Amino acid sequence: MKKNTFLTIVPIFAFLAVFPFQCGSVQDAGVFKSQNKGETWERKVNIDNKSSIGAVEILTIALDPQDSKIIYLGTRANGLYKSKDAGDAWAKVEDKNGVLSSRANVYDIAIDAQNPRRIYIGTYQDKKGRVFRSQDAGESWEEVYIVSKEKFAVFAVAADNYDSSVVYMGTAQGGFLKSADYGKSWESLKWFDDVISDIVINPRDTRIVYVSTFKKGIYITADKGLTWQSLEKSLKPFKEAERVEKIVIDPQRPNIIYAGSQFGLLRSNDGGANWQAVNVIIPPQSIPILSLAVNPQNTNHLYYGAGSVLYRSLDQGENWTVHSLSSSKIIKTILVDPVNPDVVYVGMGGE
Repeated sequence: MKKNTFLTIVPIFAFLAVFPFQCGSVQDAGVFKSQNKGETWERKVNIDNKSSIGAVEILTIALDPQDSKIIYLGTRANGLYKSKDAGDAWAKVEDKNGVLSSRANVYDIAIDAQNPRRIYIGTYQDKKGRVFRSQDAGESWEEVYIVSKEKFAVFAVAADNYDSSVVYMGTAQGGFLKSADYGKSWESLKWFDDVISDIVINPRDTRIVYVSTFKKGIYITADKGLTWQSLEKSLKPFKEAERVEKIVIDPQRPNIIYAGSQFGLLRSNDGGANWQAVNVIIPPQSIPILSLAVNPQNTNHLYYGAGSVLYRSLDQGENWTVHSLSSSKIIKTILVDPVNPDVVYVGMGGE
């Protein structure tokens, strides 16, 4: 699932797939927005003058690639939300087909870069992981995949930005599946012996795909999933770095990859062959790094979340500033507006 913290034996996200939390009444979850690279923050939780998403736990955030004022939120046990005005107001996405539950856990969102009205979401609904697709910007949905067994979520979905007919998904069962027809049909390419936590496609060469797992590190394919190489050995020098939560690729220098893990923050300068610890200002293994983001216009600017604190570097991780958000929740997701990178969104969820 996307994503929380780790238990001693089993990642808590796998546990949450079995027992997804319900939204509480404490009004300090939801979305925070900064318009100055994280210097100051404001909560963006209003639905209207009488209601808000302040108690809704956020699992993922996605922007329309052609209009960054349009934002989608995936939540825990509250389905999908959408804003059309850069977060000033939110509306619950109501499925005209009645397929997508308003109580679904939505762990990941993938938007077709060539046709942003086409959206895929990875979910946990009615005790099973499912992938839903919308072709009208969220007005209606159809179920295009369901896992075979109960209590296993779909944590990751990704769409190829070069060939938008290609979509990938990863499940808590370890299944990595590919669709070559916009999600209509699926082919199983590999079963990993672990929960898949993230899928990231190289934006410059979409044949290259990275998959992260909760206990076995990172895998890479250079041929869209036909053959795979494990990067687990290269992560071994860093204790518990094989428990990977999030991968981010530098969009301008795609050989540079960041991994948020139980160890902390790691960087590879050679596409994952070798790794080094980024000198963050929290002790190794103290708090897992669950969320990462890179400024797409200036990739020396990095953000990561640990607990309820956002850390920002403007020099590729050499120095950091600390920005505490007024929430008891955990920073689950960070997103930088690609059009105006001064704008940063943070989604809060979990304890």
